[in-house]
Amino acid sequence: MKQKKIAPWFRAAGLIWLISLGMTTITMSMGAGPNPLGFDAYHSPTQVNKYLETAAGSNEKITKLHKIAVSPGGRDLYLLEIGPETDRAKKTLPAIFVAANMEGVVPIATEAALYLAGLLLEQPEVRKDKTWYILPIGNPDAAARYFQKPLVMDARNNRPYNDDMDDRTDEDGVEDLDGNGIITLMRVKDPEGQWLALQVPGETGLMKQADWSKGEKGVYKLYTEGVDNDNDGQYNEDGPGGVDTGVTFPHLFPFFTPTAGPWALSEDESYNLVKFIVERPEIAMTVCFGETNFCLVPPRGDRKSGVDLSRIKVPEDIARENQLDPDRTYTMAELMEIARKRMPAGTEINETMMANFLGLGAEVNPLPEDLKFYNEISQQYKEFLKANNLADKRLEPAADKDGSFELWSYYHLGIPTFALDLWTPPELTEASKEPGEKEKNEVKNQGADPREKALLDFSTKQLGGGGFIAWKPFKHPTLGEVEIGGFAPYTANTPPPRMLENLLKGQVPWVFELVKKLPAVRIAGTEVKPMGNGLYRVKVWIENTGYLPYPTAMGKRNNRILPAAALLAEKNNYKIIEGKKRTLISEIPGHGVKMAQWILQVATEGPLTVDLEVFTPNAGRGRVEIRLENKTTKSGGVK
Repeated sequence: MKQKKIAPWFRAAGLIWLISLGMTTITMSMGAGPNPLGFDAYHSPTQVNKYLETAAGSNEKITKLHKIAVSPGGRDLYLLEIGPETDRAKKTLPAIFVAANMEGVVPIATEAALYLAGLLLEQPEVRKDKTWYILPIGNPDAAARYFQKPLVMDARNNRPYNDDMDDRTDEDGVEDLDGNGIITLMRVKDPEGQWLALQVPGETGLMKQADWSKGEKGVYKLYTEGVDNDNDGQYNEDGPGGVDTGVTFPHLFPFFTPTAGPWALSEDESYNLVKFIVERPEIAMTVCFGETNFCLVPPRGDRKSGVDLSRIKVPEDIARENQLDPDRTYTMAELMEIARKRMPAGTEINETMMANFLGLGAEVNPLPEDLKFYNEISQQYKEFLKANNLADKRLEPAADKDGSFELWSYYHLGIPTFALDLWTPPELTEASKEPGEKEKNEVKNQGADPREKALLDFSTKQLGGGGFIAWKPFKHPTLGEVEIGGFAPYTANTPPPRMLENLLKGQVPWVFELVKKLPAVRIAGTEVKPMGNGLYRVKVWIENTGYLPYPTAMGKRNNRILPAAALLAEKNNYKIIEGKKRTLISEIPGHGVKMAQWILQVATEGPLTVDLEVFTPNAGRGRVEIRLENKTTKSGGVK
């Protein structure tokens, strides 16, 4: 059964992207392919939610719709669950969580999530042994602005917030002074200006910040387009909206910034999302569609910690209790060695536990062991792009932000976390320039930022000039003679709709390649060796058949991921002489094997069968029957 769905359509007008207020219909066939909406346009939060509701209603046996929160703007935050266990509160299969457009200003990220949902509904083989949680829009209030006029890029939700701490709230936002439907910049000549114009008279040009070391003097001040509504001498400093929910997550939360909110998880959108994930230990991997790309560029390791782990001063009270010198410094290795000597035998301690005990703060860089798989997967991803004809050089993806979902997922959840940005404009290379263009650009934009030059080139060749608005004079009510122009919002991260389907088709399936690398724990083999007098030595080899380790190095450090557990069934006709009923295996490398063993004593004569189960919260489980008899027996592939 086909249903019709309303979608916005886009037109180029005056070489500018303008969002039409007109509407058109597109056909939507639920569960009938990866292209249910038609990926030739971007879809609003309202349309996305309608699709999710219809998808869930049309595929009740394999889907479940979760309402995570309602945004301050009254928009539902929906999450679609897909898989064979949607009717079970407690899952047994590993799950993948896909978060898209967390800041609400990356429309292609939402389309990628919808495309992935379509693939999962269409292809039973990719959902048969996994649960998928798909959140297409993490910040629907901000996402809605892409479909409104004037076009402005603003990652804040609609919660009222007094940015300038005066006696009014949301009173000084941007205005479309030149009436072109797009919010850009204003430049005004000022003796205190810090910016220079790079342009041949009469032609479009870029701006650059004056460099005093090169003898440059600024000419212009820059403002966002608008007026000083509250007459406080500032422009557009307190517009509608308050919090960028995409950077409200606990890891490295950016306190005292104008858009991150008063505290981590201050918004229902992010708080309820974290609650949802934490309550589901089956989640084994997260993938974030946004502006960061951990597959192309492994997670950054250049953050500076506030603590030098080679020169740690132990707090005086702790030093006194442990016979340490509070006036000297220790390395982390020295403190770990001291602690191990004083801990009871068998007690495990790691650097995170020690850092927390000493109050040293959070880890801020990915661990070297994890970077090994990130670097290897990065190379594989580049080969994947090459095979899909998407390997052309392009601008670098944005760096991950403090307080982002992907940082929280890796550092706090401790699970493999990947991010995909899906598109940036092509890099401007000498080979890409037309004859004579090199000399022209060197004169016109000498000293300009290479990224902005690439954006300008893309605007000219692919957007008909609509990505950069030529500076034009305007009589401002308070600033006097100004010029309005600059890059249009979304030029740097949102390709024109005609490029969408090819980009999604060539990149979204990479998620399935990542999922193939998940750790998968199973029982590889057993051995039973009689020792006489009713005693048996039982060995079990537990294997991780996946590429990724269980858990990641970060998961091991933060102790969140439960170890694999080998559990002997409770029976009255045998006794454990050596070992534990529940044996924990703290880590299993990718394609690695660990052994657990026991000595069991049987009280009765004749063969006896003992049940053994190995289970993990998110990497699979296995069960085997072990037969105790008076001969050595082996099972599985263990030699």
